[in-house]
Amino acid sequence: MLLDPSGELLVFRSENQGCAGWGIPLDHLGNDDPPVGLLSDHLPDRGWRPHLDHVSLACAELILSEAVMARRYGAYGRECPAAAKIITAVEAAYRTIALPPCPPWYFPQGAPTRWFSAPGKRLCLEPDPDEPGLVVVGQAETDVLEILAAVPGEWAPIESVEREEDKTISG
Repeated sequence: MLLDPSGELLVFRSENQGCAGWGIPLDHLGNDDPPVGLLSDHLPDRGWRPHLDHVSLACAELILSEAVMARRYGAYGRECPAAAKIITAVEAAYRTIALPPCPPWYFPQGAPTRWFSAPGKRLCLEPDPDEPGLVVVGQAETDVLEILAAVPGEWAPIESVEREEDKTISG
């Protein structure tokens, strides 16, 4: 763990390119379930702002975000632009995951990310000022295909995911 540039947050999570981080304000370290601040290159003055009221909620959001990021490409995940009809279909077919409003690090002044689920399925509505997106992942390829059948969208084709062990050195 490290301190943010202001010296006010103990950072426990960092975006992989260093564009954002999540941390506990130092004056709340003694709390049972302290609040979490977000620091982001997308905030004015590259500062930080309050993010979620409890570290336990930040951990739940972390697990959802990382699980979706890990599977969003390949046979176990897909994405599409989230037009109004897409959002309506998702809201009708899937259960909302109860997290407080949580804007993403890349758009911290905007709308919150919204999460939905069904057995074996996770759906993430990602806000974006230009084009919101829907990312879906499943435990199995059939879970993803069931989502695609329930939500009519312009789904991106399956992206090939090259695993490290599949790479060969050519000389």
